[in-house]
Amino acid sequence: MDKRKEARERVKMLNALATVSSLAIMIVCDFLLAYWGGDWLDNYFQTGDHSFRVGCICLAIVTVFLTFFKLIYSVMLDKDDDEKKS
Repeated sequence: MDKRKEARERVKMLNALATVSSLAIMIVCDFLLAYWGGDWLDNYFQTGDHSFRVGCICLAIVTVFLTFFKLIYSVMLDKDDDEKKS
């Protein structure tokens, strides 16, 4: 029984590591795409300012925070499940 608990903890750790590393990659990719995509939109529509770039970067910030809070929520649910099983 103890080995199963250790294996379950190891899987949870690896799952958390994979989620955090994918979050880091997503942050970098989202901001780069938002910056260049917003720049392209500003040039295409000839806005003269950085309105599309700022809008795209704000959208990237919102998606990063939503993903971060989803990660925290899922970790909290895992802890609640562990406490109920004990």
